[in-house]
Amino acid sequence: MSLAWRGSFFQTGGRRTVPKRIRILALGLLLALALTGCGLPDLAPGLKLRDMLPGRVQHPEDFGSPILQETAPVYWAREHLAEDVGEAYDLVYAAVAARSEESVRLSVGEAELKQALEAIRIDHPELFWFAGEASFVTSAVPGVAQRTEATFRYTRLPEQIAADRVSIEAFWQGCLAALEVMGAETDYEKILTVYRYIITRTDYDETEEDQSILSVMDGHRGTCAGYARSFQFLMNRLGIPCTLAIGRDASGEAHGWNVVNCGGDWYQIDVTWGDPVDAFGNPGDEIQYTYCMITDQEIYRDHLLESSIPMPVCTATEYNYYVQTGRLFDAWDREAYAEAAARARENGEGWLAVRFTSPEAYEAAGNALFAGEEAFSVLQELGVLGAEGRIVYAQNDLFREISLRLS
Repeated sequence: MSLAWRGSFFQTGGRRTVPKRIRILALGLLLALALTGCGLPDLAPGLKLRDMLPGRVQHPEDFGSPILQETAPVYWAREHLAEDVGEAYDLVYAAVAARSEESVRLSVGEAELKQALEAIRIDHPELFWFAGEASFVTSAVPGVAQRTEATFRYTRLPEQIAADRVSIEAFWQGCLAALEVMGAETDYEKILTVYRYIITRTDYDETEEDQSILSVMDGHRGTCAGYARSFQFLMNRLGIPCTLAIGRDASGEAHGWNVVNCGGDWYQIDVTWGDPVDAFGNPGDEIQYTYCMITDQEIYRDHLLESSIPMPVCTATEYNYYVQTGRLFDAWDREAYAEAAARARENGEGWLAVRFTSPEAYEAAGNALFAGEEAFSVLQELGVLGAEGRIVYAQNDLFREISLRLS
């Protein structure tokens, strides 16, 4: 028997809105705002990244590491394939990397080829010209292993690829310059700088058809696949282990994000959802850190993994953004909160976002800040409470976060 199949890797859907309640509080009056994203601003020019991390855990091995490490990329998906699928992966990769138009003979069937294609798309963001699709014919004779002949579809012509690589290299060089300016030495500092670098140079475009690194690095627009693959590409260049996770969000839309290694442990990170949009789909001007270096337990509150490739287990919390910045609270502490607000204001941040470890602490903080009007007094002490006596804040019940605008 024989059959033909044409398939593709995941396609992204619409943009997810951040589950936050954004409010204005004016002398005890609550007014709902139609915003969906808030967070913290870019670093001020010339400000060292480590200066932005109050209470950051220091380790002797953190110091003196170069920006570039002589480390080969981690091909996570390839490492988790069965032997026959891995052999097919290697043959397909060789053809795609060379942009070969010739058919490739494989000793696997349809299911194995689909898994090999998925694994290549997970492992190789640099193959931006590969559509992730194959046309193939599979044949099987009783008692004989399956055989498949496959050809692959490309989105870019050879002459276009050469020009595309110039744009990609320029984006990479800009990222290197940002790392130098920020004085990023540790893997955590590099991850955070790259996270910000992509977000501040990219607008989410759900109508964007190209989901490759090219959409972000050349067009500065893209869907979640473009964000995630660009982050993975830059991590690979920096020698930081990183892979791509594919699945869906809570609404059922297709979605992609990353899993990255820091300090020997794996963390979930969603760069796309760090780039906010308002209720009308317009780009926001504040970076969000809700999904920056979190655990499996946290990410799967509103992400669903859909992949034949198992992802790394993420349970560590040391390099979570809120832990590193001293903005994770076990209980409501007015003095500690005011100190965090003062540090954020000194760093030029437009918002202070804090997270609480328990529902009780989160509820107590909300009551104190807003019902008890502590937010007014904190802003008054900072000298940023306007003449109208209004404050703008946001609450994320799913992650127990409270964000307060400082300007």
